[in-house]
Amino acid sequence: MSKFVSPGSWWAKQQTLGAERPVLRPACAKPGDSILIVTEGTVTEQVYFKLVRNDLKLATVTVAIHPGDHSDPRHVIKTAEKKVKDLARRARKGLLGMNEPGKYDHVYAVVDTDVAIRQKFWNDAVQLATAHKVSLAESSPCFETWLLFHLVGPTTRSDLPNGTAAKAAVEKALGRPYSTNDKVAKEVLPVFIPKWPAAIKAAETVRKSHASAGTVSPANPSTEVDRLICIMNDSAQPSHRKIPCA
Repeated sequence: MSKFVSPGSWWAKQQTLGAERPVLRPACAKPGDSILIVTEGTVTEQVYFKLVRNDLKLATVTVAIHPGDHSDPRHVIKTAEKKVKDLARRARKGLLGMNEPGKYDHVYAVVDTDVAIRQKFWNDAVQLATAHKVSLAESSPCFETWLLFHLVGPTTRSDLPNGTAAKAAVEKALGRPYSTNDKVAKEVLPVFIPKWPAAIKAAETVRKSHASAGTVSPANPSTEVDRLICIMNDSAQPSHRKIPCA
């Protein structure tokens, strides 16, 4: 498929064009909602979500970010389930830390689809998430698709068959070395943070394009990370949000 024209700073345009009548979307969460995020990656995703958490001035105890026990969507989902049960157990025994939530209002597993699809267990992962009431923020082929949307806007390019190709695309668009190395991630990922509102719009545009084309889910490239970021945004205090909601 062909590449879309980058929307630029979409939210800024909306605010300019609709200054008198701002376009608002329904809120995905309430201010102060607690969020559990369990990630498949132990470096890139961890650094990224902590930066977004800081960007929105969300309390550490409000958004808990943990790596999964293993790099496999099923293990990430099971880790999320264990974290939920552990919090509930400690709440029953009165062992919660200061300001720690009594429960998580939103539970997300951030996972990649490439290996799961190739090894034919993606459907099992989806069913497991449903059974344990864990929302999936999957990216196809991997988390770097979400990062790519920050840099190039919406694209349905057909040359991202796996994580290696997606990482190379991010590096090319970034114009500097990119890897999942801890040192590199901490140096590079702050560049993405001011761009996440535009990436949300890009993800929405790509999702609609795949739906119109009848692309089998999970479509490549695509991501559901934008839905999680919207929840983080909406759980922030209104004065700290980066995108508006009703």
